[in-house]
Amino acid sequence: MESRNRTAFFVIFLTIFIDLLGFGIIIPLLPDFLKNVTMANESMIGLVVGIFSLMQFIFTPVWGSMSDIYGRKPILVMSLAGNVVSYFLMALVFAGIYPSLTLLIISRALAGIFSANLSAAQSVVSDLTTKENRSKGMGIIGAAFGLGFVFGPALGGLLAFNFGYGVPLFLAVIFSLIATLLCIFVFRETLDKSLMEENKRNFKGVTIINFKGVHDVIANRNVGIFVIIFFFITFSFANIHATFLLFAERKDGLSLNQEDVGLLLSFIGVIGAIVQGGMIKFFKNKIGEEKSLIIGNIMTGIGLALIPFCTTIPVMLGALTILAFGNGLNNPMVLGLISQNVGQDEQGSVLGINQALGSLARFLGPLWGGFIYQSFGYHSPFISGAFFMILITIFSLYYLKPAKSIGTGS
Repeated sequence: MESRNRTAFFVIFLTIFIDLLGFGIIIPLLPDFLKNVTMANESMIGLVVGIFSLMQFIFTPVWGSMSDIYGRKPILVMSLAGNVVSYFLMALVFAGIYPSLTLLIISRALAGIFSANLSAAQSVVSDLTTKENRSKGMGIIGAAFGLGFVFGPALGGLLAFNFGYGVPLFLAVIFSLIATLLCIFVFRETLDKSLMEENKRNFKGVTIINFKGVHDVIANRNVGIFVIIFFFITFSFANIHATFLLFAERKDGLSLNQEDVGLLLSFIGVIGAIVQGGMIKFFKNKIGEEKSLIIGNIMTGIGLALIPFCTTIPVMLGALTILAFGNGLNNPMVLGLISQNVGQDEQGSVLGINQALGSLARFLGPLWGGFIYQSFGYHSPFISGAFFMILITIFSLYYLKPAKSIGTGS
């Protein structure tokens, strides 16, 4: 059993890493392509960047519930295969073979619909871990995401700057195809068949947007606090998804190119992977999950606030280090705390709802960031993100006091 668990962790790690490598390739390209090729304004850029996450918000609870009924593997395979199709359509646009903004929006929407692998991956972790070591398990998954962001943006920026927009997108297609094949032929189901059968008997249908499920999760005193915190962490960080490249490429500012921005985004991934892959256990055992979460929130806010005042690369690297360290710390902590307070039979559905709300935050973040950038200038997305992190830190300090008995680290 131990050997099987290690194999499952290894395969899910590789699957997510390869898939996120393809996803990470697109990050430095999309705002640049929209700005310089389609001549879109900042608000439209925020909308196109965010529509991926809007579709995730609508459909992820469905895939989370389905993973409780039909197993984790079918959902992972379906989502990865869907990514192959969506990246291929996107590649046609970026390569100029079918230069249509409508097709680009459709392909982004399809990618969001089929990107259910995060909630399914989190459910795999919950299947294989106990409450006591779940944060560490979530950290391993976070490290796979982080490493995807380490190499993806740098690779995408390098290839686009030297060979054009199309090449990195076709490479993303290949990466997602590899991840799909890996999941089909190597990954083994982790959800117990008896639980699947029980969940099938209790299944009452699928709701596209599960308003009742969202309400029930947020209303749950033990879980709702952490879901709200996760939402605002995600929203604040997502403020910069559509605008960091626009800020960095400003001719009166840092005046960077695609390759430079890709390397900076990869640097964020490096710090996040180091924190999530090697430091989570230390913080959990020595400081406690709730306190580590608050520390991460404070650092994220400071990092966001510093970015618009960076005028040199070394100073920018310092601000991004603080931001990435904080975000790499608070994400696995809050996800571990959510998972600890949910029964085994509800892991997929609750984590799915939480991820759906995170997707909503990743839609609203770029949408807000693009709008406020266009309306009030380049400082505003970063300052507003820091402001929201201050609010959620105050919220955390107040509401986690009576909830101290929830976590294992206090």
